[in-house]
Amino acid sequence: MQDIIMPQPGSIIWTILVFVTLFFVLKKYAWGPIVNALQAREDGIKKDIEDAKSAHQSAEELLEKYKKQLDDARKEAQQLISKANARADALHEARKKEVETEAQAILEKAKSEIELERQKAAQELRNDVVEIAIVAAGKVIGQALQAEDHRDLIQREIDGLN
Repeated sequence: MQDIIMPQPGSIIWTILVFVTLFFVLKKYAWGPIVNALQAREDGIKKDIEDAKSAHQSAEELLEKYKKQLDDARKEAQQLISKANARADALHEARKKEVETEAQAILEKAKSEIELERQKAAQELRNDVVEIAIVAAGKVIGQALQAEDHRDLIQREIDGLN
């Protein structure tokens, strides 16, 4: 029986020959496609990583752009609110002045109407005083003077007192 632990020179040569042949066959038909597939996969992963970086960069740029637009929109909204408040204040002041002017006009009209009524009352009082004076003078003199003469006389005296 042959010793299993001790290799035979013929089997060493056959083993080396089979190994070298198998190596060249595997290199030509298996390792090439496997290496090409791995290289293609590596290239695909690199491309995906580059695309992801590019997409991330684009997303960052868009985010900054949208933040700027949002800030601009907020500023514009604040300006519009400020303008609206200023316009409302101006309208309020204009309406306030208009109301004050109307109130002043009503007050002036009321004063003039009161003055006119006072003058009418004074004139009526004068006329009543004239009538009373005519009646009293007629009784004192005992004769009836013409009412128009007495009125003129008394009117001149009253105007002289004013």
